[in-house]
Amino acid sequence: MTEHFDPLRLTDGNHFAHFRLPVTPDLSTPFDFLYGGSGIAASIEAAERVTERPLMWITTQFLTNTAPGTVVDLDVATPVAGRATSQVQVNASVDGELMLSSLCAHTSRQEGKRATFLTMPSVPPPKDCGPLAEPFDAVPNRPRSFFDSLDRRVAAGKFAFGEDQRPQPVPLAMWSRVRGQSLRTAASLAFIGDIVPLGICIALGQPLGGTSIDNTLRIVQTDFETEWALLEIIPESFQHSIGHGSVRMWSETGELLAVAQQTCIIRTSHHSAIPAGTSAGADSA
Repeated sequence: MTEHFDPLRLTDGNHFAHFRLPVTPDLSTPFDFLYGGSGIAASIEAAERVTERPLMWITTQFLTNTAPGTVVDLDVATPVAGRATSQVQVNASVDGELMLSSLCAHTSRQEGKRATFLTMPSVPPPKDCGPLAEPFDAVPNRPRSFFDSLDRRVAAGKFAFGEDQRPQPVPLAMWSRVRGQSLRTAASLAFIGDIVPLGICIALGQPLGGTSIDNTLRIVQTDFETEWALLEIIPESFQHSIGHGSVRMWSETGELLAVAQQTCIIRTSHHSAIPAGTSAGADSA
């Protein structure tokens, strides 16, 4: 049986391949639209419930969005279900309008030989890292959002927000956890890993404002449990207002859990909402 990622509260729908996601503030951004990581996590859990196989890969294209108080319908199709591998499509819609579309691959193959060819960056443990100053915390009367579900701490680099911020060189890394629940599913990694737009803005020295075009997640470990994951954020390029970047996700013990790639539009419409001079660095207490 597929383990549920509790913050989603994903419910069964009209048939075995249909699910419903109630959009709550805890799954949304401070600007009252569904957080991309929530949508990807819902696609993963829906696909895993149908295939009864763990996710290995998902890529999601974002077409439109929705607000708290709505319900997202997720329909899972399985064009190919082989002896060990399933290829899956998940379409998410609101009131019949397609919102996002995911392609997934799942496998029940035996693990066999295991190898990782990368090493986790050397950073202090979470207890020795200062909290991330969430970019919109200082906004008066900020509505509840997915930020309130996360505990994030700066492990490497400086995360500065505001009109006076400056471009920040890599490395950038932060520890992240979901309050009240350990990280042990692909859906939980998707929820914390939608972070490339922030990394692009920090690298550019530009106030935060980004919208995902697509997001790809590749699962390395299918059997894991960790309270914290280190997000190694790698901004890669920016042109035509489009940013590309990657994230490597590591367990507290240094195991590579997943890698993600993301393409996003860097926007300016939210800049006036961010107070100048909000920042957190790896050396903050």
